Amino acid sequence: KLPWLPTWMRFAWLSDIVLSTDVQQKALGRRFLVAAANCLAGVLALNVGAAHGLIDAHARFRLTVAALGCLAVFYALMRSGLNRRLSDPTMIEAQSWAAIGFLAWGYLIGGPGRPVALLLLAAILTFSVSSTTYRQLVRESTLAAILFGAAMWQVTTLEGGAATSSVMQAVYFSVLLLVLTTLCLLVAQMSRLRDEAQSHQAELKEAMARIRDMATHDDLTGLFNRRHMLERLNNEKHRSIRSGRGFCLAMIDIDHFKRVNDQFGHGTGDQVLSSVANAISAGLRETDVVARWGGEEFLVMFTDTDLGTAERVLERMQLALAQSTVAERAPQLRVSFSAGVADYQAGELLTRTIDRADRALYAAKAAGRNCVRRDLGVQNASQAA
Repeated sequence: KLPWLPTWMRFAWLSDIVLSTDVQQKALGRRFLVAAANCLAGVLALNVGAAHGLIDAHARFRLTVAALGCLAVFYALMRSGLNRRLSDPTMIEAQSWAAIGFLAWGYLIGGPGRPVALLLLAAILTFSVSSTTYRQLVRESTLAAILFGAAMWQVTTLEGGAATSSVMQAVYFSVLLLVLTTLCLLVAQMSRLRDEAQSHQAELKEAMARIRDMATHDDLTGLFNRRHMLERLNNEKHRSIRSGRGFCLAMIDIDHFKRVNDQFGHGTGDQVLSSVANAISAGLRETDVVARWGGEEFLVMFTDTDLGTAERVLERMQLALAQSTVAERAPQLRVSFSAGVADYQAGELLTRTIDRADRALYAAKAAGRNCVRRDLGVQNASQAA
């Protein structure tokens, strides 16, 4: 690209006309034009040889018409977009097979210019190395060896089996096999390197995903951690300001959790934390968010929810938790939680809303635990007045 040139001089418009406005189709079209240029070079060489009487004119005419017709078919398929309906929209292997066939034909009738066909064959196969698979190149190389081998045998026969001709054709064929083998080995190595690069890339993506998960989630419960929860709260606050739709926060604390650790051990305590986290998550909607706030405390954000609804949801969670097994090591163990809930009020700092939910939690503990209390904030003050 030449960014300093005016747009009309970059010939992007011509590329859109000749190839396609679609990015993928245009990339395939450019690759096709490179391969077509190599084939046209071979056709041109034949026509030059025929003009100088070195090549049979009728044979040259038949090959030229067939080659140009084949190129026209491939171009029409690509320009019309019909190639997308094929099992291989790139048509790379089909184009390579056609090119190999025409080059072998050109070698047969090429007279003194036969080595040009070998050079063009090497150029086309080398160009396809970056876009072809190892199996495809093996098939293409096998076809090239068969067709060119047959053409070289026929050349020896046409030249009367002369010793010099036989030796030269054998040398050409040996060099051809060496080039084809080298290309196959090169593609095999490139395929291995591509596989290794893809494997490393997948491992890197997995590691990055783990790092992102560790940065936003609590290791033990799998819930969001405190830092990420604060980000979600800020986003919800701004959304609430824009939409005018409120949300509630609930602070939850497992009752007598220290007693669980002292009596059953910290391993059982970890199981209890995970079980309570699962029970809370199971009782929420997809739009609600829960995080481990610290220790045995959890913070829940109820979006588009009033205090009464949030309170009823928390009470259902308490009933479900009372009936569930929270630790495999102590199947008889049952736990409960206390909760305080507060609604976000316009213009209020989030820390203030969290403090009010925490204050309501302490009220729930003071009321005997295993219950839910709400903090009405400004409404309490107005009622008191």
